Amino acid sequence: MRKNTILPLSFVLCSAALIAGCSTDGWKKMSIDGATVSFEMPEPIKQVEDQGMVMYLAQKPEQKLSFRVGILKRDFEKDQQQGVTDEKVVTAFAQRVIQANQQQFAQMKMPANFQFNGAFPVENGQGLQFQAQVGKALVLDRFYVNKVGLYYVEVTTQDPKNADANRFLNSFHP
Repeated sequence: MRKNTILPLSFVLCSAALIAGCSTDGWKKMSIDGATVSFEMPEPIKQVEDQGMVMYLAQKPEQKLSFRVGILKRDFEKDQQQGVTDEKVVTAFAQRVIQANQQQFAQMKMPANFQFNGAFPVENGQGLQFQAQVGKALVLDRFYVNKVGLYYVEVTTQDPKNADANRFLNSFHP
């Protein structure tokens, strides 16, 4: 049953990505039809599906930076009927994604221990932030929930003050 609800969503999201604007500096502003989200990423942007989540991926290898945005549709009415709060939804989503990330890093012989950095309010929802040191890199994961969806935003960098890393994080609006 779940697979049937995911395939149409991925088709809609994959086919309905709208480019809101391109800049001359190699960044693209993304606005996803059917979702409330918008963000900027450096080009080229790769789009894949991973565990039912539509993922947008980009890299700046010369700066040792990578960027990810994941989008998953939420059944808000079902959550409401079951009495599940935004906090519970986003926490379960974050735990699932972090566990998968830890497994991927472990396969690369690079253990990652994600630490909770705090919760923050999101318009009509909730946000959580985690970070881990993986080798020389800092991996910063943010998770958002609102009535429309669940969102995963990740930047990996060796320089937490990098302007492009901050531009990406600041550009994300759920």
